[in-house]
Amino acid sequence: MAEGKVSQQELVAQWEAVQVKTFTKWVNSHLNKRAIAVDNVRTAFQDGVNLIHLLEIISDETLPRKNLNPKMKIHKVENVGWALKFIAEHNVKLASIGPNEIVDGDVKLTLGMLWTIILRFAIAGLSEEGMSAKQGLLLWCQRKTEPYNNVDVKDFSPSFHDGLAFCALIHRHRPDLIDYEKLTSEDKLGNLNLAFDVALRHLGVPRILDAEDIANMPRPDERSVMTYVAQLYNVFASMDKVEHAGRRLGKFVNFSRQIDEMQQEYEQRTKALNDQVNAKARHFGDQPHGEDYASVKAEIAELRQYKTSARREWVVEQANLATLLGNIQAKLQSLKRPLYVPPAGLSVRDVELNFEALSGAERTRRSALNQKLRAILDALRHDFANVANPFYDHLQAIRSALHSTATDLAEQLALFVAKTEELKSLAPQLGPIEEAEKRAHAANIEDNEYSDHTYEDLAFEYEQLSAVFSKKVSFIESQIAADQSSGVSAEQLQEFKESFNHFDIDGDRKLSKLEFKSCMSSLGIVNVDFGQGGDKAFEEIFQRVSNKGAEVNFDQFVDYMVSITADAASLVQLQDAFSSVTGNKAFITENDMRVAQLPEDQVQYLLSVLPPTQGGYDFKAWLSAQFGVAQ
Repeated sequence: MAEGKVSQQELVAQWEAVQVKTFTKWVNSHLNKRAIAVDNVRTAFQDGVNLIHLLEIISDETLPRKNLNPKMKIHKVENVGWALKFIAEHNVKLASIGPNEIVDGDVKLTLGMLWTIILRFAIAGLSEEGMSAKQGLLLWCQRKTEPYNNVDVKDFSPSFHDGLAFCALIHRHRPDLIDYEKLTSEDKLGNLNLAFDVALRHLGVPRILDAEDIANMPRPDERSVMTYVAQLYNVFASMDKVEHAGRRLGKFVNFSRQIDEMQQEYEQRTKALNDQVNAKARHFGDQPHGEDYASVKAEIAELRQYKTSARREWVVEQANLATLLGNIQAKLQSLKRPLYVPPAGLSVRDVELNFEALSGAERTRRSALNQKLRAILDALRHDFANVANPFYDHLQAIRSALHSTATDLAEQLALFVAKTEELKSLAPQLGPIEEAEKRAHAANIEDNEYSDHTYEDLAFEYEQLSAVFSKKVSFIESQIAADQSSGVSAEQLQEFKESFNHFDIDGDRKLSKLEFKSCMSSLGIVNVDFGQGGDKAFEEIFQRVSNKGAEVNFDQFVDYMVSITADAASLVQLQDAFSSVTGNKAFITENDMRVAQLPEDQVQYLLSVLPPTQGGYDFKAWLSAQFGVAQ
């Protein structure tokens, strides 16, 4: 039926009929706990008995006064009056609703009373009119359906007309229950019946809506849709906790995998470098030198070529590997993980020893060649050595800072900044070194037995060392900044700000208790089932975050959000995350990982590293090994 052919009066009548059906089913879903069922809420509460049963069930309290066998109207009016008083005592205003109207069967006031009860005890209870509850529930729907291109939840009426929004909410939390890609907006009844059947069969959500009442109405009844969505929210609230645990676990898995990959890269590259350096050292020890001037000159040229090509590449690789190892240790240290110990022969010191052996082989080779060129003036050799050797020694003394054992980042930063300035002060010495080398070359001096260096080597090592220190300073500064940010990205801070501003209705950059509660509800931190102690749990959160004040400012809000979303995770937090994912089992299964919505690559990684155990995989043993503690 087209919306233009239905008058407003007819539409209201249709909404009323749907509300009667929906509220009757909702009431029976609670009354059946006492083996009670009503046929129609229009007349179900006229004697007040069923109303008293309903309030006691959903509030988990007992009304102090009641008459379960009223005979006269006055007794019925008293029953309804006691029930309405109970509702009012729970901070709910019942404007224009009195016991006589309910006893007399006033349908509109009876439906209005039921809607007020649903707002207070089933949806949120965030305000007398339920506006904050509606906003929080709508925001939850929008966040959960945002990845679905063909779903745009703007309200609780037309947005749910084709059933895709209901299916998207279920698919977001349980993708195994619905093949969402096969759904189309044209099949409204099919989508709605699928969502309601799946929710009833697999999630235990009572089917209080009929698909025809949604698909065949120009505008579905908002109150009926909200009542049903609230039931989905209550079911998925616990799943959101598992999803959050999964995200935390996912971050840790990514971190562990990244560390594993970095360690493997370090070991492979270090082994390759050691093989090259050691092979070259053996070559220098085994290679004979020529017996004539031309041969010796050619061999000297070959040695020089090696030092300006392959050896420089190895020196760069040595520095890069030291930096890579430092990065690995810094990452582990930032999350309080045990430091990485390279396998035997692959430590930074092992590489240095190999280079020292190579340098020794080079010196031996060079000395043997230089014995053939004694015509070179010792004075010029000394001139060059006197400026080059101290410069090189000074460079090595500065380079030794790279092996500092300081663990405090601020101390490391101060050390490397000071060494950078000391390195800059050596630059003027390169000029005299270059001039001394030119004089030696003019005298046909091909090498200098008093010095292991050339101007090019020293300039290269100076520039290379300058670059290493610059990178080191930048890395430590970045690490300090990352530590100070508590693991919160710019995107996360923006999301916190948007949530805060959304519920800061008066724009005073403070959230009242009601505004803060609405915000926590929309983020899934506070459950809407207030019959399960939600008010008490929220009160504890509010008192802690506001520092026992009456309002929460933006800084307090951010501090609290940081405390529950920070990337860094302790062993206890990760054990809790695994327990949430497994439902407190002693092991984890592949299905647990998928229900927690871990990406496929993370699932495969965990399956490859977790020790198998009876029923699944032993995550406790793996975590203990990751943190270096006994299980």
